[in-house]
Amino acid sequence: MNRTDIAYQVSLTLGGHDDSFDLDAILDDLAEAGVTDSVDDVDDDTYWEIVRRHDIGAQAEEKAEKAHADYLKAEAAYKEATVARQVAFAQAIDAMGRGGNAILCNKIGLSAPTVKSIADRGREVLANRKESK
Repeated sequence: MNRTDIAYQVSLTLGGHDDSFDLDAILDDLAEAGVTDSVDDVDDDTYWEIVRRHDIGAQAEEKAEKAHADYLKAEAAYKEATVARQVAFAQAIDAMGRGGNAILCNKIGLSAPTVKSIADRGREVLANRKESK
């Protein structure tokens, strides 16, 4: 049998999902494993291990899952940093007293309304922490 015939046998075992696999790489590995006439030239475990190695659909899915997990970690860190900034702004302005908002605006380079809004959210966080204790 030739490579085309073996490729056809492999495609039959993949159940029409050929595009999710690197068929050329599978055929190369099968040839290295001694397949000359039929996919039956190797045992089932060897055959399916070769197929699994070249499952590009599963590899892409795994990458997507990892990217999503990394995103969730980054999003959690961002939320934590946002709350920390809100609390720090509120505490800084309160500690500086009158004019603290203007001082912080000049040092950080944000507008007064932005700094006030961030600090107000920080005060809400602090108030909620006191209530929950």
